[in-house]
Order: sequence, then structure tokens, then C-alpha cells
Amino acid sequence: MKIIIAHFGTYYVNMAGGVEKVTCNLANALVERGHEVTILYRDDKEGNPYFPLDKRVNQYNILFENGKKVVSEKLPLPLRIVRELVRPFKQSAAQAVNAKFKGKQYGPQIRKFLDTHPADVILSCSIPSAKYVIEDAGCTLPVVEMIHSHPRVQFPDLSTAEKRAVEKCKVMQVLLPSGLKLAHQYFPHLPVVVIGNAVAPAKKPAHPGNKKDHHVIICVGNIDVRKNQLMLAEAFSGLTSDFPDWTLEFWGADRSLYAKHMKKWIERNHLSHKIHINGKTDHVEDVYAEADIFCLPSRDEGFPLALTEAMAAGIPAVGFSDCTGVSDLIENGKSGLLVTRSVDELARALKELMNHPALRKTMGNAGRQAMKQYAPEHIWNQWEMVLEEYAKK
Repeated sequence: MKIIIAHFGTYYVNMAGGVEKVTCNLANALVERGHEVTILYRDDKEGNPYFPLDKRVNQYNILFENGKKVVSEKLPLPLRIVRELVRPFKQSAAQAVNAKFKGKQYGPQIRKFLDTHPADVILSCSIPSAKYVIEDAGCTLPVVEMIHSHPRVQFPDLSTAEKRAVEKCKVMQVLLPSGLKLAHQYFPHLPVVVIGNAVAPAKKPAHPGNKKDHHVIICVGNIDVRKNQLMLAEAFSGLTSDFPDWTLEFWGADRSLYAKHMKKWIERNHLSHKIHINGKTDHVEDVYAEADIFCLPSRDEGFPLALTEAMAAGIPAVGFSDCTGVSDLIENGKSGLLVTRSVDELARALKELMNHPALRKTMGNAGRQAMKQYAPEHIWNQWEMVLEEYAKK
């Protein structure tokens, strides 16, 4: 098959996000299976993704021609002002401003590429991507829609044009069974399949039940308000006197305003020796290998890759019961602990695991077994079957 992966919803070059990781891993798996794969993206520069990409995967930035930028990815200032004025009242209206203008910019460039590079099927990495391909480029190829967030989080804010584009897709993928009901409510005539993200076995397993001189709680993910890491820092701060041999480590991009706020909070509370913000790492497997507890205090998630990687390494997990994705993957009392959203409840769960090494080991082993259902070969088989089926149609 000739497969085009449309990646227009976020930036692409050197981006260390979950969407980009899934995109690169899937593209690599498909070319390894003999398919011709092109990642069609938009960015303010040309270049490679942050994650390893097989050299056989083609890449093309729709904003560039012959090494020169010919289309802007930014809205003109008046439209940006309009977008931000309407956002507090209705997020879908703000998205409509984005979708309309960017569609006019991206559509002709996408059309030009498709006219000269025939394909069998297009895999859209986001709903805005599907809108640009179908509505603005006038593409009639079969489009398979990939959803990286949970429908409960993403669908209420969709613009009318984005919904119309999704309805013209051939099939939609959701990450977890809990997303099926809402997907059918929003798009009753669209086939929906459940395919999780691939979770590879850990290169370096963790040993959370072992006796150690020093124990670590980790949280992996970009530091931002949606990930809600400050609540974890607050919960841990109340435990430091009782657990002097424990530290808390945050790993991920740390240049947001939220990250700066967190750093100031840590300094103000004299916790720099107990709570560490370490930034990005190219050796996250080493981080997992040394960890004793993984905590993800997010407000919402789609299919949190860091959580699944930590569980695959054998680390017990802690999260909130009202968080999509997290509550789907952690089996409360078996592979980790799910609690109601409060600092006190989070501290209680952490304390329970910090006090009981045998429990950490048991829950870590349960998490490792649970992640086997997302073995890469199984996930790649599912994707290949879906793409082949709809390419034929």
C-alpha cells in the first residue's frame, strides 16, 4: 500500500510529544512490512522528528517548496485577536477560526502534493488534519481518522466543519473501549474501531520492591497545566519528613509558564533537595529502571504513553479516578491506585505504596502483565488490517 500520514494538528520537527511518537513508531512498522509511507506535515521549519524514523519513510512539509517557506502557519494578527476573544465563551468557535483560515492556507498545498503523489489511503493524525485534507484539499481518497485524545475531552469543542470532515472519513479509531459510546453518539454512521497504542516490553525492568538506600517517585511528561504536576508536588511535600529517603522526580519539557511557576513553588517551599525537575531525557528507560512509584496526576489523557511504559517496566502506578485514559489503564488495587482528585487523597495513595515494598512489587508485576495486550506486533497487525480494508474500499 501507498500510505500518507497527515500530521497537521501539531508541530512536527523535533517535537517530543505523544502524537509524534505514535506517528513515527507506526510509520516505521508499516515500512518494515513493505508499505510505502509518507508523513505529510506542517511546521515553520523542515527537519526530522524527535523520535527515530526509518530512512525509508518519506517526509514532506506542505509549507515549503524547494527548501523555501511559501505558506505561513500563523493566523494574521486580526484573526488571532478574534480567536482569543471568542475562546473564553466557546472553544469550538475559536477552533472554527483556526480551521477556516488554516484550511485556506493548507488546502491548496495538500492538493498539490496529492495530485503528484498518488496514494491508496490517508491516515489522519488529528481531526483538524482530516478537515484540511477532505474539506480544504477536496481529497476523495479513503481517510482513516486516528484519535489521540479521549472523545469526552476532544469532541465537545469540535467546530462544525471539523465534524463534517470526520463524517466523510471511512472509519475512526479510538484508543480505549470507554471512548466507543461517545464516538457513536457524535458520529452514528461512522464505523469505529478500538486500537490502543503500542507498548514495547521494558528494556530495563524496574525493581520497586527491592530494599534500597534511596527511593524515587517519578512523573514523566511535559510540564504543563493539563498534566497537573503541581498537585503531585504538593502531595509529596507533606510526606518528606516521614520518608527522608524518598525523592520526587519530574521528567519532560520544562519551559512552559506552568513549569516556571512550579520551580518557584519548589524553591519557595525549600524543597529543591527533595523535588527535582530534570527536563527531557533521551534515556527514559533508565528513569523507569530506577523508579519505585509512577504517578500521573493529569486532568485528562487519551492513552498516556509514559504511564504504559512505566507499567510495562513493572512500576506501580497512581492516578485520579476521574482522569480519562489513566482510569482506563490502572486497575485500582491491582496494578496501582486510583483516588479522588485531592492533594490529601493523592498523598494517602503515595504513602500506602511508600510504606509497603511488597505491595509495590505485586502491583508492578500486575501492571507489566496488563501491558502485554498492547504488544507492538499486535497493534501493528490491527492497524495494517484496518488500512488494507479501507484502502480496498
